[in-house]
Amino acid sequence: MFHSAVVAALAAAAAAGGCTREAQPVAPSTASAAEADTSEAVDRLRSLPYAGFSGGRDDAQDGVVVHDETRAYPGYNLVSVHDRCRADLIDMHGRVLRSWRHDGSASWSNVELLDNGDLLAVGWDANEAGESGIADQKRYLLRFAWDGTLLWKRPMAAHHDVEVTPRGELLTLTFERRRIPEIHSEIEVRDDRLTRLDPDGRNPRSMSLYDLVSRSPAVFPLQRVAPNTAGGEPWIDLFHGNSIEWMHRPALAARDPLYGPSNVLACFRNQDRIAIFDLDRERVLWAWGAGMLSGPHDAQVLDDGTVLVFDNGLARGWSRVVQVDPLRGEIVWEYRARDPRSLFTASRGSAQRLPNGNTLIANSDNGTAFEITRDGEEVWRYNIPERDERGHRATIVRVKRYEPAFVEALPAD
Repeated sequence: MFHSAVVAALAAAAAAGGCTREAQPVAPSTASAAEADTSEAVDRLRSLPYAGFSGGRDDAQDGVVVHDETRAYPGYNLVSVHDRCRADLIDMHGRVLRSWRHDGSASWSNVELLDNGDLLAVGWDANEAGESGIADQKRYLLRFAWDGTLLWKRPMAAHHDVEVTPRGELLTLTFERRRIPEIHSEIEVRDDRLTRLDPDGRNPRSMSLYDLVSRSPAVFPLQRVAPNTAGGEPWIDLFHGNSIEWMHRPALAARDPLYGPSNVLACFRNQDRIAIFDLDRERVLWAWGAGMLSGPHDAQVLDDGTVLVFDNGLARGWSRVVQVDPLRGEIVWEYRARDPRSLFTASRGSAQRLPNGNTLIANSDNGTAFEITRDGEEVWRYNIPERDERGHRATIVRVKRYEPAFVEALPAD
């Protein structure tokens, strides 16, 4: 039977209030009758909107509730708050040093703090009365200065992630709705695209992920995805990409072409995979995760060439963090809670490997983040103080820690 945590997550997402949110479909099952209940439950989870607040009220203390100063890695934490369209930079004691927000928005799906203190945000504006879903034309990419001044806002179908590439461009995920007969003869597919822009967010150049993947079906065999009706007409969210990272380590590139200077690592919730693309040669080089990952998020390459990814575990009912060696296709480390069911977020989630070997994890749907040692001992925990009128915590998109020297070198007020 599918675990009760999944049932609870279904109820939580359905009951959550907040602004417009995005739905996630899943492939129809070809499993046995014994597995069909699980696949159906996963399908329901992925088709529910992202919740803006946790599904239940907890009486835990707000803010930083665990801090082992001798073992936690020092720094400043960037916390992005989904339905508050806000990012907070907090210290290790939970004190807010700086906040960015954009009034009139519905939600932010991710933020990125740049070397000069500017902040990039991916989000969408609030709906008009009577509108449902997220209107494509309301999506945007924006950039703030370190002092919170809005530098620019560019309307585009951006979603989930953005970064500055080693070439000085911006890289983001966008999408295009198109008919793909090989996927469905009548229903439009929301095809994700890897889109590069100038530093000011102009002159987009993009390429279709479906086109890249379909050229190499042996490397990345697509799993079918069921239509979804969120927002009106049926549509198919084939990939649901949620993180991107341009390779930026010359030492790794010298070791293997998989880490070449034109390659990008991406994570796909609806394909249960992570993959590496060569954008100059326009092809997919490597894909992994089918049968291992379930609705993953936030993949990133580590210094040794392994890949860290948050595995939501929709089919299991509990989440984990895994570290995979792409050259061998093997998991070399994983973290799961001592009671695995105590860590479960049906959407979002993030993991960051810190310089001392610890891992910072966002348990997004539950509004908390924590740091563990290599052996899984908790040395820092933060419970977001933001709550709704029912006392439910705001959900966190991601948490990222920055070195003290990085933040302290930015302009003082």
